[in-house]
Amino acid sequence: MSGEASSAESSDVVDVLRPLFALFGVSDQHVMSFVVRKTAHFSEYAILGGLGLRMAIAWFGATKRAIALACGILLVVPCVDEAIQLFVPGRAGMPTDILIDMAGGALGLLACWLCISKRQ
Repeated sequence: MSGEASSAESSDVVDVLRPLFALFGVSDQHVMSFVVRKTAHFSEYAILGGLGLRMAIAWFGATKRAIALACGILLVVPCVDEAIQLFVPGRAGMPTDILIDMAGGALGLLACWLCISKRQ
């Protein structure tokens, strides 16, 4: 997605969430957009972390190998995602986004692991 399309999408979400931001005294468009974009990164990768672990467990069972595969996915995919953005007009690959993505992925992986281990 181009930088322009991504910004438009973020602006649409900001418009919906504007009353929530107002409750916290946030009215600056740039701050709201920043929070929306970074929360989206974190959330997307939290889902990926959980799904990646479930996939790895389906292949290898609940083993260290499954966890290693899921962690590997969470190390590689954000780097590739940000590298791709270097070639998209109006976008930039950001090291901070890689860290946000990895943190979200780690939370998703951990939440999934806790849910699975409670069932056993």
